[in-house]
Amino acid sequence: MSQRYEYCLDLRIHHPSLDPGDISRALRMRAGISWRVGEPRVSLRGEPLPGVRRETYWAKTLTPGWVKVPRSTLAEARVTSVLKRLRGQAAFLRRLRRTGGTAAVWVSSYSTTNYSFIFEPALIKSVHDLGCELIVDVYPYRQK
Repeated sequence: MSQRYEYCLDLRIHHPSLDPGDISRALRMRAGISWRVGEPRVSLRGEPLPGVRRETYWAKTLTPGWVKVPRSTLAEARVTSVLKRLRGQAAFLRRLRRTGGTAAVWVSSYSTTNYSFIFEPALIKSVHDLGCELIVDVYPYRQK
């Protein structure tokens, strides 16, 4: 089947109390964006907003921007490689979940034509074994 779409992969973590720096050290990755529970809220432009952050958030984009298919790797293959990379941090990811957090591999996708993702049983088992969520977010237009 010929596929034509664009996608971007992120790893996104929410937790009620962890420090984002501890998440970065455990995953051996730097966050693209993060904040800690209790920090003052700010807009994307850095302007103060009312209230404080209710939870810790940590996110990293795992693809170099939007990846175009069919010229590049299918999203399913890229997700598989991300899950393999995270195997070494499986104990941390499971502990994160046990202590009230979530870790999600987030696939943002876009196309003006029909397309599909085929997630093989082994990929789904890897998501389960890591205690992660797999989220597919479909857009009718390209995101910035």
